[in-house]
Amino acid sequence: NVSGNIEDIEVAIDSPSGEEVSAQVQDLGSGTFKAEFCPKIAGEHQIYISFREEQVPGSPFACKVYNVTAIKVRECVKGIVGKPVTFLVETSHAGPGNLEVTVNN
Repeated sequence: NVSGNIEDIEVAIDSPSGEEVSAQVQDLGSGTFKAEFCPKIAGEHQIYISFREEQVPGSPFACKVYNVTAIKVRECVKGIVGKPVTFLVETSHAGPGNLEVTVNN
């Protein structure tokens, strides 16, 4: 186990566009630290973490950011019982990931 203080921790975050995103690091005590950031765009962000100017194992870490408000469901025409109904779910601006759709009655 290695002990350190908040000055030993450095967190750098790159957005998908290459812009650096600021992060706030908080000392929770007992050698535990918390980092927070507020992404501005959807997509995969890279999180680089250094301890005493040396990258920690596994760094950079990938963080997928989604924007659920960017998901749009286009108009659905009236359905007929026993016939397929088609509708469009637009997710191109919501970030990377899988789409799951559940239809309830």
